[in-house]
Amino acid sequence: MHWLHKNKKGFTMLEILVASLILTILVAISVVYYGRFMERMRIAEVDSLAASMISSQERHRLRYQDYTRQWHRLETSPVQVRKASANNDYANGEENAIFYTRGGMRSGTPKPGFAISFESDANYDWFVVARRVGHGPYTYRLIRPFESNETVCVPDWNNEKDIALCMDYMGVETQDELSDDPMFSNPDEEENP
Repeated sequence: MHWLHKNKKGFTMLEILVASLILTILVAISVVYYGRFMERMRIAEVDSLAASMISSQERHRLRYQDYTRQWHRLETSPVQVRKASANNDYANGEENAIFYTRGGMRSGTPKPGFAISFESDANYDWFVVARRVGHGPYTYRLIRPFESNETVCVPDWNNEKDIALCMDYMGVETQDELSDDPMFSNPDEEENP
């Protein structure tokens, strides 16, 4: 009987607690990075879609001498907005004037993603504007001027997660280095602190 106790192997309570603590720390870190990774994937999707839609808008302009706010008028629009329809999930007051990357507003709150529209400013400069919608910690906007190859991340200045994500996306070290909102013709008008 005595030999049974000598060969008995197992873990002490301290070893189990230390392993659990290490595992908990690793899971917490991975959750943070996974959330940021998923957000960067959503941004990449919008960036790609914006480039494609600007090309389609340019073709529309060559044909009709003007840009359009309606997605269904573009030859390469997403399937959900190809058919003209007033007061639909994508209408936002106009026929197919908005596109939700993760489904529309039928449920009342869209899934985490972007509401993308075409907008112009007072100077008649056109932009693809992607507003972050749905539940979650983010409320930033992605803005891409038609005449530019750069998408600008504009944070909600009251949301630290927005500021951190935009700084990461734009590759800057401080919030003062973030690009101005390209839709403002006068940078002094912007609400950047």
